[in-house]
Amino acid sequence: MKRKLKAVSIQLMLIGLATGAILMQSCRQKETVKESVLDNISHIEDSIYLKIDSLPRLCDELGMKGQMIDIGDCKLYCEVAGKGIPLVLINGGPGGTHHYFHPWFNRAEEFMQVIYYDQRGCGRSDYIAGDGYTLRQAIDDLEKLRIKLGIEQWIVGGYSYGGALAQYYTVAYPEHVAGLVLMSASTLLHNDAIYQSRQGQFISEDEKQRISEIYALYNENKINLIQLLYNKELNGDWKRQNFYKPAKEEIIRSALYEWVHDTNFNSIMSASYSGYDFQHVFDNNPIPTLICEGKWDLTWSAEKSAVFKENHPCAQFVLFEKSGHNTYSEEPDLFFSTLKNFVDSLKPVPSEKIDAWKTQTMKITVPQEELFNRETQFFALVKKEGADKAYKQYLAFKKNNADKQMFSENKMNMLGYDYLYENDYGQAVKLFQMNVDAYPESSNVYDSLGEAYLKAGDKKQAKKFYEKSLELNPANENAKQILSNL
Repeated sequence: MKRKLKAVSIQLMLIGLATGAILMQSCRQKETVKESVLDNISHIEDSIYLKIDSLPRLCDELGMKGQMIDIGDCKLYCEVAGKGIPLVLINGGPGGTHHYFHPWFNRAEEFMQVIYYDQRGCGRSDYIAGDGYTLRQAIDDLEKLRIKLGIEQWIVGGYSYGGALAQYYTVAYPEHVAGLVLMSASTLLHNDAIYQSRQGQFISEDEKQRISEIYALYNENKINLIQLLYNKELNGDWKRQNFYKPAKEEIIRSALYEWVHDTNFNSIMSASYSGYDFQHVFDNNPIPTLICEGKWDLTWSAEKSAVFKENHPCAQFVLFEKSGHNTYSEEPDLFFSTLKNFVDSLKPVPSEKIDAWKTQTMKITVPQEELFNRETQFFALVKKEGADKAYKQYLAFKKNNADKQMFSENKMNMLGYDYLYENDYGQAVKLFQMNVDAYPESSNVYDSLGEAYLKAGDKKQAKKFYEKSLELNPANENAKQILSNL
């Protein structure tokens, strides 16, 4: 069964696409009464727009001076503005760009230095995958950027998926982090309740139908990506993550500049992201942390904020009552006053506290990194040589490493479904069987194996494994329904 956690990559793709819908209301519009999701207004455009006006990047309009920073095997696009303690901003996605932080963080430039950059494979940075795009590569790139800029310590600010990178970077390089700011951040937690998205809550049925039609045109290659992004936002898709409706020029810039990345970058990084679980990592975090959450952030379930707050017991938590996924743009006065107060309150953290916390966190994170490296190599073998040869390597590994896993349950399940969707039932069955061998106490792995056998036409085996799944989890409604039909 593809449970909620296994939809992380799709969820993250939706997050990345929706970052382009950030509300960037100009000063001229401050007196205008804005439409919000709570107004429940359904709107369908008369036609699909193929011609989209060209607008300059906000970077250019603001006079930002960009530079390409050579970090060794690639160059990262970077802009630096303001004076004071530095704040580096990490965009969301995976696959977004730094552009959607403009013009909002101009306000932060009044009391600190702000560093905008595009991650490797995104925006204006180099599309050089190296050994392959990974979460670890992304945070190591950020550390190389810090060194190149000659910064000893900075505040790390992560938005959406960038919040996952910000947390990971802080754990890996805490001695260089003066503060951590998490804005509508991805949690790096394996908690199914978090991923029950509410993004369709305020989108009318007519709007959903039109959005589906627009996606169909894109899938049929009748419109391009920019036209897709622009048209779906005009037809109600802005409600997925915004609280306030953006103006057309904001939607245009979003479509043009804010969802730009290398081929397959989103899916690769989403898979990398899904393998980590940072539960209890921040229990004794000595680094000052600010968490900003929007009350109407429909990306996640209503429980997300509470779960995230619980995993950061030492953090300052602020809930924005009139914000969706974009607190800094939808309630800028509150956001930037909160940020300034946070910056003004920062004090040096004793090195012994940082060292003690790093020792503690490594007990959780290092095994996860080792597992990620093992499964990356193992999955490459599966794709190159097939499941039979990979299974022999798996058995050899388990013989000498009974207390370790070759792969994570979730990632192996995702790989199995890749083959199942391609109707390669033999490979799918073998991969799901390996997952059963590795995680025999998991109801979900038996459910997946049962599904593979069912699609392969073996109802007897399917029934056997669905029954085992239900035995381990009597609340498995999917297994109940399948078994009643069988």
